[in-house]
Amino acid sequence: MNNRRGMMTSLLALGATGAAIYGITRGVRNGTFQQLPQTVSNILNSQQGQQMTNPLQGMTNNQSLQQTVANQNRLS
Repeated sequence: MNNRRGMMTSLLALGATGAAIYGITRGVRNGTFQQLPQTVSNILNSQQGQQMTNPLQGMTNNQSLQQTVANQNRLS
């Protein structure tokens, strides 16, 4: 039974990988990926993009502060 479950997981992963490769290949041929960096940049610079990224920046700043404190405590 475990063997079947592992085989199904492997097949699903292989299928997802194949679909991703196919989509990337199509995007490169169509020129969609040439526009992608500009699109992402526009989204991140928009007001809604700022609202989404601000909490993430706060989390990463807090995480690096925690790591700094942990490193200082380790050295003490």
